[in-house]
Amino acid sequence: MAGHSRFGISFLFEFIEEKCSILRDAVYSRFTILLAFHLLIVILRILYVQLSSLEIYSEEAQYWIWSRHLQLSYYSKPPLIAYLNWFSTSLLGNTPLGIRINAILIGFGIAMTCYYLTLELFHNRRTAAIASFLSYVLPFIWLPSSFFTTDSPLLLFWLLSLFLFWRAVNNNFMKNWIYFGICLGLGIISKYSILLILPCLFVFLLRSHSHVFRSRKLYVGVSIGLLFFLPVVIWNIKNDFVGLRHVQYLAGNTKEAVQIEKLAFNFLEYIFGQIVILSPFFIGFYIKILKSWIHKQLSDEMVYLILPGIMVFFVFMPIAFVRRSGVEVNWPMFAYATIPVALAHWAVTGKKTGRLGAGAAATFMLVLLITNLSVLDKVEIQKIIPVKFDPTSRLAGWKSLAQHVDSLKRRIPSTNCFVFSNNYHISSEMQFYLEEQPATYFLNYNNRMNQFSLWPGLEQFVNKKYYGIFISTTPIKDKLKDSFEEMGSFTTRKTLYRGTEINNFNIYVLKDFKGFEENNSHY
Repeated sequence: MAGHSRFGISFLFEFIEEKCSILRDAVYSRFTILLAFHLLIVILRILYVQLSSLEIYSEEAQYWIWSRHLQLSYYSKPPLIAYLNWFSTSLLGNTPLGIRINAILIGFGIAMTCYYLTLELFHNRRTAAIASFLSYVLPFIWLPSSFFTTDSPLLLFWLLSLFLFWRAVNNNFMKNWIYFGICLGLGIISKYSILLILPCLFVFLLRSHSHVFRSRKLYVGVSIGLLFFLPVVIWNIKNDFVGLRHVQYLAGNTKEAVQIEKLAFNFLEYIFGQIVILSPFFIGFYIKILKSWIHKQLSDEMVYLILPGIMVFFVFMPIAFVRRSGVEVNWPMFAYATIPVALAHWAVTGKKTGRLGAGAAATFMLVLLITNLSVLDKVEIQKIIPVKFDPTSRLAGWKSLAQHVDSLKRRIPSTNCFVFSNNYHISSEMQFYLEEQPATYFLNYNNRMNQFSLWPGLEQFVNKKYYGIFISTTPIKDKLKDSFEEMGSFTTRKTLYRGTEINNFNIYVLKDFKGFEENNSHY
């Protein structure tokens, strides 16, 4: 009898092990398919960069130039983007792919972090998969996953920090607090905005996990993150705190008087801009989630996901009222990084995945349309949306302009020549697209400072028989013309996009630089 009992138990264990193995294989199989899908997206994005006619965005070009001058920090941003550009271009060359591979890989990282954060919070693989797919649809993630700016690493490390903080709070292992600190630190040297995560997390702890404040591990994690900020502080001390002054100016700490009509416009622009990057097709979901939050019907997990976005949204709102140019649409978008997780969970638990899928499809089609308006030129879409409002128009014409400048350089009877502009966007694009990518320079016509202002400038060419090629969208000023012995030639160069003029550049060849006193109007 005992033998039969042992046989029965043994059979039961074998049966359970077999079923668990089948289940485990099925889970691994589904994850393999998911991973293969995300890797396919990476490949498609690489092919798009290689085959697309769209050129480098001027901010991308600027950050690439930073990678040629590695420092502890930079005028307007911390240094991580320069380090990443230096590494990627060392491997892939100073090419568009050498720069944008960072954004593409970060996009992959964001999708996978959404997946694992969803699993950590809700323990549902279907919800996790949906959240990771949504990361390819939402405009505020699509942009930094396609173009490499400081928002790219910021978004990833904000998301990773939230993932690791939740894990640390719920198991209190020191290693997770350390990992959180490292991610926070990497976010700090990506963009200063990630410091806003700390008040968001502390408010969440006060709400439902106040006991964590009594744990020294919390302060160890935060301290590790803040240590990453030390090199940035050292750099600012050595450079008269220009980074801090720049941030103060962006926050609206100026003496400029702003008319009430402009304030109203800035406010509406801010609200509308956030709706666009969050996708208007998900407005119904957002409203229902907010209503549930107001009526205290949300779980701690859902509050954790939406609280940072709400807080940061209201942090930036006053700036729209005090800053003449308002708030840039991308400034708060990093705080929305967990939205794919919240949408996926809300749709799955409410059995609204069909509606979510329809919204995702509509959003994806809208993003494709906005970034490829040229496909509608045959139906004269320009009558509805002029080319100047096409966001991709800023990614065209630079290569042809550089080719024209190169042709002018070849006609100069001297190798002593420098290219400069009174617009750092032009200077940045020219340095990337000119032959052999020589250093270019920025001449300040009483405008705000930028990173070029902190590097050796035109003063190094004074009275050394140097030619200068000046590129501007405005006519040359007499003061600048008089800083050269004579003007050699003047040409204009129109750049076209979709058959329409988007820029008209004035290009001056000037001989024998005598010196020019620059002036920075503000930070």
